[in-house]
Amino acid sequence: MAKQALIFTDPDYGLDMPQWSDMLTEANFAVWSHCVHSEDRPDDVSMAADILLVDLLDVSKDRVALVVERASALRKSLGFSQARVPMVAIADPSVALREELLTPFADVLKPPLTLDLISNRLTSLMRLATMRREAERRSRTFKRFGVGLPVVPPPSNLENQSLLYLGSGMAFLPVECALPETISTTAALTPAMALHYLENESFDTLVVELSDYNEHLIHFIGDLRRNPNYFSFPIILLCHKEATEDGLAGLAAGANDIVTFPFSERFFENRIEILVNEERYRRQLKKIFNEARLLMPTDATTRLYSEEFLKAHLQVLHEQENTASMTFAGIDISFDLVQGERREQSPSPALLARVGRMIYSLMRAEDLLARLDNGRFVAFFPDTDLFETRIALQRIRSIVQLSPFVEQNSGMGVNVVLDFSLHHCDSNKVDFDIERILKDLFENPVVRF
Repeated sequence: MAKQALIFTDPDYGLDMPQWSDMLTEANFAVWSHCVHSEDRPDDVSMAADILLVDLLDVSKDRVALVVERASALRKSLGFSQARVPMVAIADPSVALREELLTPFADVLKPPLTLDLISNRLTSLMRLATMRREAERRSRTFKRFGVGLPVVPPPSNLENQSLLYLGSGMAFLPVECALPETISTTAALTPAMALHYLENESFDTLVVELSDYNEHLIHFIGDLRRNPNYFSFPIILLCHKEATEDGLAGLAAGANDIVTFPFSERFFENRIEILVNEERYRRQLKKIFNEARLLMPTDATTRLYSEEFLKAHLQVLHEQENTASMTFAGIDISFDLVQGERREQSPSPALLARVGRMIYSLMRAEDLLARLDNGRFVAFFPDTDLFETRIALQRIRSIVQLSPFVEQNSGMGVNVVLDFSLHHCDSNKVDFDIERILKDLFENPVVRF
């Protein structure tokens, strides 16, 4: 994802930044600041921000309302709509923002600020904005083929959630107290019990408590992420101070975020709400996109999007006023017999279709998978950088290559091997050439792994 942040400040820092913003830089954000009282318009680079932050840390209590009001007005005058570019407040813990002051913000972050907190929470908000933008773009592409896409509103009824808690139970009561009464909570003492609950009931979030002897819990998180049914399921780590290193291992295994115990009740509730909102919206989009895809030009073998649709969608992105950052992945699929012999003949169309559809099922709703006329597969990841794309593809490969496939014609077991080539670009570049991009993706890739 393109990570560009614009900080609205009370004092004018000039070319400098608030001290806390160093963590944004460490989290690979490009950061700029702009005084809310300035009459000058931010430069074009600052206007490319993916997220807005309002610095209230050093603002006196009697000026907070003024700064929030000026920031909201500035955001509107600059054309940063709420759905496209979320705004987050960075506030002192001692400052209690009134309800009317909270309205403009997608979230409020308060010290102690950590690198994981900044990176995970802001990335979730930006991903929600990306999904909304992609829904608009996809709608315009569908219209080119005579199909209207209904407006997809953000999820409602977020107060009605079901949470699964896994761990020793030391923090179970504080978690239950931190959540509204409308959120039901189920506790599991072991991974086996948690998996039983997950397979038999519907949950919105998994909270894993890390304290002592956490290796089995971290393995469980990794196993869930390798299961297509829980590929994007929200997982939050509740980490006691002595388990910080295990918390980092849990994040590496696929957890979405980490919360240190003891925690702020409002912070914990907010974090769950953001993750559930993101996941529910993704499910809504995927359902609608899947239904509309059946009316689009598709590949006859796999029923994935065709080269014609992919090119039409990229043309829509190129023509829009706002810049879209994107990464393409060329996917080479090879097949080995279980005995280890390399297949010389081409796989059956049915086998190729099953592999293609599995890859597609493991992608986010806002992503797109197409099969070109020459038989090659191309994945499209909007607002995603090379690093994030590589992580997503590694997770997809780990699932596909461990999944059993059978060649129906022979009844032989087949192992699938995936290789990827990556290319990153922006849609507003003058030399944005779709044909060249797709050609270079396989012949001159920026990254291959």
